[in-house]
Amino acid sequence: MRTPTLNGLASSVAALDSLVARFPDLPAADVNVSTFYPDRLSLSFHGDLGEKNFEVWRSALGISYAAVSREQEIGGPLTWLIAETALGGVTVRLIGYGERQAAAERLAPCEVAT
Repeated sequence: MRTPTLNGLASSVAALDSLVARFPDLPAADVNVSTFYPDRLSLSFHGDLGEKNFEVWRSALGISYAAVSREQEIGGPLTWLIAETALGGVTVRLIGYGERQAAAERLAPCEVAT
């Protein structure tokens, strides 16, 4: 098995750089670029604004609200939203975490000027 190199992550890092240039004022995310999925850039949002910040990014990237999936922790309080889009040959995955009881109140789609 070949050892992954830093160069193998170049397309995901370039996608992140493109997002920074296009949307400098959008909320910051936890960023994940991994050798396990070298062509995927994950942006995750946590805390009280997790789902709201997810929604801001979803709208900015033009991801259909219908393309969002919701998952939840079995027997626990967490819920999360997942959506993906392509950018320069890279899959950009958004993940927004929140609390189950308040999630429905925060999910109204919003629009962001791009």
